[in-house]
Amino acid sequence: MTNAAKSLEEVEASYPAFEGLSAFYQRELEPYLIEQEQLREAAHGKLKKYSAIALSAGAAALLTIWFLGGFSSGWIGFVLAAVVVIAVIGVMAYYTSSVSEVTSRVKGEVLHRLSTFLGFTYNADPISAQLDWFRDVRIIPSYDRRSLEDEIEGSHEGVSFTLCEAHLEDRRTRTDSDGRTETYYVTVFNGLLARFTFPKPFAARTILTSDGGVIGNFFGGIGKSKERVRLEDPRFEKLFEVFSDDQVEARYLLTPTFMERVSQLADTVGGQLQLAFDGDRLLITINGGGDRFEGGGMFKPADDPDQIAKIASEIGLVFEIIHVLRLNASTRT
Repeated sequence: MTNAAKSLEEVEASYPAFEGLSAFYQRELEPYLIEQEQLREAAHGKLKKYSAIALSAGAAALLTIWFLGGFSSGWIGFVLAAVVVIAVIGVMAYYTSSVSEVTSRVKGEVLHRLSTFLGFTYNADPISAQLDWFRDVRIIPSYDRRSLEDEIEGSHEGVSFTLCEAHLEDRRTRTDSDGRTETYYVTVFNGLLARFTFPKPFAARTILTSDGGVIGNFFGGIGKSKERVRLEDPRFEKLFEVFSDDQVEARYLLTPTFMERVSQLADTVGGQLQLAFDGDRLLITINGGGDRFEGGGMFKPADDPDQIAKIASEIGLVFEIIHVLRLNASTRT
């Protein structure tokens, strides 16, 4: 999100659902995070210590081989040098993974506990996230490989939702000058998927896609089955192209007030926003805007309350969407 970083107290004051967050942090999260920070510091200390030892030993071994003429006396010197380099890389990789393991464990536990505090459920490794729904309305591009994580599901003010991170890749091939073909993958989407469910379904399918550019090529096929909806808001039309199979319902939905809310949300989310009203669902994608729910990372303290505030604020994107678009009342006013 593009908003400035908030403290725990500021996040708690942002929405009623966060009431008691600071006390919850002190009671449930802080003791756990202090314990995990001690483990992270120990692993980080070993990483620095043994990396320095490995690099020093490796440099000394390579110099010894050099002075003994190992590199000029045949393959033995090169083999010994390769062994040294592999050993150094192995030591560094082992202790880096130890730090990373602590960081990953903390992230999952924090998301689980925060979700429970808010009355939501958390799944670190979702299976599908109903990607077909997003692909059917073409607010995600076609892909060949996917990676999903950090799914949060629940209900807020009577609106059911699911929020999930997705990394989608397209498989491509290229041929070099010798005719050899190589397969590689290109990221086509890296961001958030959100689903909101309404008790009363929409009769038509209405899609708001980012206007023009490369993204327009991804979604160009929409126009083959949907009619472009022309609107009287020039700022909104610069942000989105709108397609629907029912012009009347689309215009009923996209009132000037609602278009202003969507424009406001686009300014808030910190990524490329696209939406689709499909049956009883509002589907939203936010492409880009950086990694979410990551907290401090490998080289930042695990017990920093500002990192917890950051994660909580990112979960609060759900409240932001429901509040700004007034999903808890009616999107049609």
